[in-house]
Amino acid sequence: MSFSTFVTDKAGLQKLYEAIISKYETYAPVEKFGKYDYKKVSSLKECDPDSPIAMTMSVKPLFFPRSSKIMKYEANSAGTSIRETDQDPLAGQRVILGVKHCDARGLQVLEAVNKWDYIDSDFLKRRANTVILSNRCDKADTHCFCTSLDYDVENLDAPDVAIVNGTNGKIYVQARTEKGETFLKENSSEPMANRITNDELQMTNCEEDLTKQYEAFLSSFRLKMDYKDVNERMAKRFDSPAFEEASRNCVSCNTCAFICPTCHCFKISDEKIKDTGVRYKSYDSCNNVYFTLEAGGHNPRPAKYRRWRQRSMHKFVYYKERFGVNLCVGCGHCAISCPVNISIFEVVNHVASAPIES
Repeated sequence: MSFSTFVTDKAGLQKLYEAIISKYETYAPVEKFGKYDYKKVSSLKECDPDSPIAMTMSVKPLFFPRSSKIMKYEANSAGTSIRETDQDPLAGQRVILGVKHCDARGLQVLEAVNKWDYIDSDFLKRRANTVILSNRCDKADTHCFCTSLDYDVENLDAPDVAIVNGTNGKIYVQARTEKGETFLKENSSEPMANRITNDELQMTNCEEDLTKQYEAFLSSFRLKMDYKDVNERMAKRFDSPAFEEASRNCVSCNTCAFICPTCHCFKISDEKIKDTGVRYKSYDSCNNVYFTLEAGGHNPRPAKYRRWRQRSMHKFVYYKERFGVNLCVGCGHCAISCPVNISIFEVVNHVASAPIES
């Protein structure tokens, strides 16, 4: 199915954003202390859909919250009664502006595990009720390597609508899914047509312009890898001492997992006051020393290098074997946020290039 492409300029795009915010429940990057996180907004002045990738948090918490209530209960001498929590605030119809294309891909990757052996209906409902507008980067940052991985950045179908800068001030607004096509058609009819563009729709020369933009974007990458080669080599190096070398400086803070668009480990905890309690589902990490601690006291991953091995192998071997895609989208946020400058890009390339232990 071919989808619509609209052409506009910066002023037209801002008018489109304003129209969307006035009509829908809208989330967008909001700056706080130099970082951008996705918040509900009521005007374009509150947010920056073009926020820099290096300072923008993952959109994942809007689908997989950092901590959420999953049930309430009362436990006393008469027994235990369970009741549902409050209505899910993230399950309504909404639009998210300013999502990075790697971040949108992260949600697509997460869908595989969330509809696998256990169907996470909360995650899937939030996805189904959300329209994602993604801004494709003009230039790679120093930490980026998205074009080295197993997805088509140029024709990515993870966002519903892709916004791409062209030449001479042109901005292309492209539907990438049926949901996005419907959304743009609904919001390009009168009187919104003038807010989007005064030019003709579906410009005949747009493909050449878009290709030039992508080629310039592609040439700006400092980090590049052959992911197929890395996948193959990593699978043969489970016992490599290179994992210990790569993880030596890790302080086990788990920041890399919490910031990652695709990490999905979680823990269940109860908080009880007298007879009333709440059960929470919260972020956790396989880098956490207690993550694999068993009730009997045994921990199969007591050493730091074993936990880093699990993280690296899961990203580039295990998930790929089970679901056909890497559990890494090349955003580099783990490297940016790490207090000791560990990069998953450097770790997997270091291990992949290490000699195989005989």
